[in-house]
Amino acid sequence: MTHSPLWRVYLDSNFFIRFVESRDERLLHVFEEEGIDFRSLYTSELTLAQVLVEPIRSDDNKLADEYTSLLAGHGPLEIVPTGRDILVKSAQVRATIGNKLPDAIHVATATARSCNVFVSSDKKLRLPDGIVQIALENIDDRDRWP
Repeated sequence: MTHSPLWRVYLDSNFFIRFVESRDERLLHVFEEEGIDFRSLYTSELTLAQVLVEPIRSDDNKLADEYTSLLAGHGPLEIVPTGRDILVKSAQVRATIGNKLPDAIHVATATARSCNVFVSSDKKLRLPDGIVQIALENIDDRDRWP
């Protein structure tokens, strides 16, 4: 019998930056528990463009390769293409709840995958009803999850 995941989790760019650059051990369990079928994990292709800026600016090829490998779409994380449907949905997000274009693309991607959890520490982020934001510093606090 197949069960649908309890949590459909969208991971914002700042999740990956903290995960890779600070080696925050609290974030590791997001990937480890995936095999238990508690949740599905998603992010946008836009995430790659956002996380590569500093490694490219500082000519840090090792860090750029680490991001490229992590965001290759292997394993438990689905990298969602930023196609025309997501761009139209992001315009709807901007028109109804606001957000800057990059954030609207992330929110549109999360809604396209029916996510109910959005992991981000962006305090200005606006989410539609039905999606709970979990800040990175609260990720291991299970009382905050739906």
